[in-house]
Amino acid sequence: MPVLENPTVRRRVLGANLRRLRDEQGRLLEDAAQELGCHPAKVSRIESGRSGIRQLDLRVLLDFYGVKDVRTREGWLALARESRRQRWWRELEDQLPQDFLDLIGLEDEVAGCRGFQPSIIPGLFQTEAYATAVIQGGSAGPPSEAQLTKVRVRLERQKAMTGRRPEPLHVWMVLGEAALRQQIGGRGVLREQLLHLVEMAQLPNVTLQVLPFSAGACKGGMLPFLLYSFPAPTELEVVLLESFTSHAYLEGPGDTAHYNGVFDHVRATALSALDSEALMVSLADELARS
Repeated sequence: MPVLENPTVRRRVLGANLRRLRDEQGRLLEDAAQELGCHPAKVSRIESGRSGIRQLDLRVLLDFYGVKDVRTREGWLALARESRRQRWWRELEDQLPQDFLDLIGLEDEVAGCRGFQPSIIPGLFQTEAYATAVIQGGSAGPPSEAQLTKVRVRLERQKAMTGRRPEPLHVWMVLGEAALRQQIGGRGVLREQLLHLVEMAQLPNVTLQVLPFSAGACKGGMLPFLLYSFPAPTELEVVLLESFTSHAYLEGPGDTAHYNGVFDHVRATALSALDSEALMVSLADELARS
């Protein structure tokens, strides 16, 4: 029996946007299939992200959906090419869960990331020592080979903010005050982590804010989420909800609108970027004196 490939996030984004274009033009699945000269099931697989799409087929659909602008068309074609490109993490496919591979692929493709993490420093900002402590989960002894691989991948992910071309990933993250105080790895590790946050906050593509304990309850509850946005020509955003065992991706307009509202409320309630930086420095100084 053939093994079904788990669709990549990029394919899902491409397919969802093609479905959006078809709906906007009032076309049926059967209409698109007739234009391509294929069975409707093929179009369904493309729109669900289960299959990629050839450049020739994409050009036919763009013509059919009335996409005429040259730059917009090239954006769509680039999106299709990227969905097939091999990535640096593919050599680790047998060592990492598919959910995690999808997450890495998502961060490598999107233009922006906004989110809220109430209780832990997000992986994109973790130092090596902090990441190691998180991945070990409080267990004693040196990290295993599998844990070291996860740390290495986590650090590699961070290059999206500093070394990616043509544009680095733009990140706007709100951290709960608890994330700055939980001594994961001990005082020294946390102090180094706080100073690293201050350093990362100086990047022009990074905004960090802190939601203080004094803010009280906030819209949506104290639940973490990430909201990713893709570059043109797509208009799609993807919400990522992480748990201990899996990742859930929400792509519906109602879901993304809800979490945009939650993020706007949280960032408006949080300390300013300057006040947040001052709090991080103050907490780091406290740890140095302890």
